[in-house]
Amino acid sequence: MALGIHWPSAAYAATSFGSGMINQVFSFYLVKFFLNRYQVSESWFNTAQAIFMVWNAINDPLFGYIQDRAEWLRKRRYAVLFGGPFYCLAFLVPWFPWGNYESGSWLCGAHLLFSLCLFDTLFTFVLLAQCAIFTEMSGRHDDRLRLVRYAKIASVLNSGTLFATNMISDNLNDIPSFQKFAVVLACLAMVCFYITGTYAHTEYELRQVVAGKPEKSRPVSQYSFMRQAWQLLTQKNFLCFVAMNFCQEFHRAFMNGFTAIITDTLFSPEVLPTFHKSVFYSMRNVLTPLLVVSGTFLVSKYGAFAMIRSNFIIKIFSSVIMLLIGRNQPLLLILFMTVDFCATNAAFALSNIPLSDIADADKKLYSRPHPISTSVYGTNALVVKPAISVSPMIVVTILNRYGYEQYKLGQLTDGLLLDSLQGTMFYLLCFIPLVVGTIQLAIWSQFTLRSSHKVSHEDTDTERVMYS
Repeated sequence: MALGIHWPSAAYAATSFGSGMINQVFSFYLVKFFLNRYQVSESWFNTAQAIFMVWNAINDPLFGYIQDRAEWLRKRRYAVLFGGPFYCLAFLVPWFPWGNYESGSWLCGAHLLFSLCLFDTLFTFVLLAQCAIFTEMSGRHDDRLRLVRYAKIASVLNSGTLFATNMISDNLNDIPSFQKFAVVLACLAMVCFYITGTYAHTEYELRQVVAGKPEKSRPVSQYSFMRQAWQLLTQKNFLCFVAMNFCQEFHRAFMNGFTAIITDTLFSPEVLPTFHKSVFYSMRNVLTPLLVVSGTFLVSKYGAFAMIRSNFIIKIFSSVIMLLIGRNQPLLLILFMTVDFCATNAAFALSNIPLSDIADADKKLYSRPHPISTSVYGTNALVVKPAISVSPMIVVTILNRYGYEQYKLGQLTDGLLLDSLQGTMFYLLCFIPLVVGTIQLAIWSQFTLRSSHKVSHEDTDTERVMYS
């Protein structure tokens, strides 16, 4: 372990660094780009989101099943190596218009639909493989916690992406500069995917090295996709996790897609200039991984279950306090938005640990030769991913009922109507985490795989090769 760096974990985290950069920009600017710049209509926006919701739910378990069965893809890193460049190209699709869009143009709606589906397809293909690498690098809780720590360090390193993007594009007013910077980010991400695809070996690969034998074909599951998915969906812990995670993705989709829109509406340039907005956007992404990295000793001591539950409690209480304070305190509102973002995404950062525990428990339950890692992550996505489309559809519909469509066109001149729109945005900021956090807390209390941090594993020869 030269220079104090654990290289297998660093290779794994390279994908976290690369995907983090492009995912931040894609999720943060996509809605604003299409609503405010391309002027996509509400009907086309909702149509694209509805179709995307179906595809988004289907492609995760489909790719999970394929990756668990296709021999060449079960070297998980190959999916990252070969899928990474296409993933980067998909990231660039939304930022270059297909023509001169008129308000409500069908071509703009088609562009949105294609951008969403293509990006998510490649996102799924690459990130499912990374999730499987997380599970299959080691079955030890401490080793998995180290992977979480390295991934969050990578997130700290890429946390300035939104700050740089917002400053370079002048809060999205300088589109050519934004487009050039997006190309630079795509190239950097491609290098990161190459590192993971080349060096992130799982313990199943390394067992062959320890044994000194050529790699043999690993047996595939005898179960069909539907039966395998049904086996997972009948496990109580899996159902608890996906129900909790659906709420989590609903909340995260709201924050990722509407923070820029709500911030621009609630805070005038005099209250929050472009530079301060950039700092605000960036600081949220800095603080979240720092919170996770600094709290790994708590995860090691108390377990991921307890730490995820504590985040739900924080969301509930901070929302109640903000409702009592009201929206006339901009600094406190920014602080609340930061706390809400950090708590939600810190809990999300730990989700690979309970999912890996579920994969391990499923392997024992059905006496599988190896964990069906990508199928576990893919079936989770089958239930969870629709939240990514449902959230913006609901929020856009609500905002347009209170005049946002007129506001973005500069036609909302009535002060009372503007105040009503701002009030609606404030209540969305407070009630979504309050309601979602309460539901999550009730569901998560039923999850029983709480003790993986207490399990002691004897080192195998493979683990000594891997972790020395």
